[in-house]
Amino acid sequence: MEWKKLLSQTRLVEEEKDPSSFNDYYISPFERDYERIVSSAAFRRLQDKTQVFPLAKSDFVRTRLTHSIEVSTIAKQLGIMCFQNTSAYPHFPVDYDEENDERLKLERVADVNAILSCAGLLHDLGNPPFGHVGEEIIRDWFKDNLRNVYLRNSSSEKSVSEMLNEKHIKDLENFEGNAQAFRILSKARHQSEINLPYSILSALIKYPTRCDETGEAVIRHKIGCYQAEEKTFMQIAEAVGTINTEQKVIRHPLAYIVEAADDIAYMTADLEDAVKSGVVSVEELLSYFRETYLSLAEKRQEPSKHIARTKEIIDKLDDINKAEEDKTKVMSQWGTYLRKWLMYVVCWRFSVNYDDILNGTFENDLFYDNNHSLTAKLLKKAMAEFVFDSRIIIEPEVSAQTILTFLLDKFVPALVRFDDNGEMTTQDKKVITLVSQNYIDDYKKAVKCDSITDKEELLYRRILIATDFISGMTDGYAKTLYKKMSGLE
Repeated sequence: MEWKKLLSQTRLVEEEKDPSSFNDYYISPFERDYERIVSSAAFRRLQDKTQVFPLAKSDFVRTRLTHSIEVSTIAKQLGIMCFQNTSAYPHFPVDYDEENDERLKLERVADVNAILSCAGLLHDLGNPPFGHVGEEIIRDWFKDNLRNVYLRNSSSEKSVSEMLNEKHIKDLENFEGNAQAFRILSKARHQSEINLPYSILSALIKYPTRCDETGEAVIRHKIGCYQAEEKTFMQIAEAVGTINTEQKVIRHPLAYIVEAADDIAYMTADLEDAVKSGVVSVEELLSYFRETYLSLAEKRQEPSKHIARTKEIIDKLDDINKAEEDKTKVMSQWGTYLRKWLMYVVCWRFSVNYDDILNGTFENDLFYDNNHSLTAKLLKKAMAEFVFDSRIIIEPEVSAQTILTFLLDKFVPALVRFDDNGEMTTQDKKVITLVSQNYIDDYKKAVKCDSITDKEELLYRRILIATDFISGMTDGYAKTLYKKMSGLE
């Protein structure tokens, strides 16, 4: 891969050039993109979407919005650390024929930092309401119900699942927030969304994988785009140079950094929220960390240096807990200390494997075999042990199941029969009026722009109106709409 391509400023739609007088006070195009993102409606909606803990229970737990801001900040800092370090592995985002251009190095580092900031803000843009459980509910609904939806509301004809091809069904049954984010931003080609440069879109793609290419590798176990955006996906990969000799799309180097920033943010912040929410105490965490750590040490399942570094992290939490009288501050202080080390080892792994990453042959994440690989495992285990099965999480998840299932039950069949297809019931017609007009317009623009006439493809695109509409809802809007449609309000 070449940095001159990887940092491409090409966009899905060519934009009018700024007046030449604007050059008097120059600002990087990527910095202008940051402003566009924070001003967008899609980004603002994240303020009413669950991160891990249900909203409205307190005013301090993270929402998708605050989490995304934290990821953006960490990603930018990681960019500075990776490309401006004085370690034994210094690297600049320039190609071999550009290594002596000092001014270009400075410009490229600034561009990298701005791209990482933008991608960090956008990484959860496609996540549905109610956190990751929302993704699971949507996937499961299509697996369980698509075969029971008909164009003419009659079981004597083919069901919708029999009318779609295998790729269409895989897309729906593997609904993924990252792929949905790419879908949202790809709508810029129809003048429907933020028109971002290829470099930001490519850095956002966590899984550079189409629906029929998923595999065991960490970076390929989920889909990165839907069939509807496959042409755009390949167009961007071709332009930024993220296609290997086997014509397989590979990860943009900056996507590794965005993923690491996301991991660092949730591994530290979500445990802090858990303590502040009363789900678990610092003492319980310390006890769990020590017990798990000792078990691993005795079994020698981890390298001794990893075990020693993890022990230092646990001891630091114990020291802060003993010294700090205000127990609400313990986790935030420890989190600050912990983030520094997690960021350090991530940058080390990126630097050491820089050539493999640039060649597209590194298929692990940046926590792979570094001094805090065990620490990362321990933090994730603690979340699974104390948080994900806690009552404060399970109760709203059960509610989310009821709400999203109801909405999918109503909107998918209606939209299948929408636009003069099949036989709409009176209720279907009323349900369609509740769909935000911008999603209907997006569908019509895509049909016109992509010259879609195939009935199978049109059916698939109509179903995507439902996933776009429902996944775009905030938690509050989904609850309110459910109450109104079900007669509870």
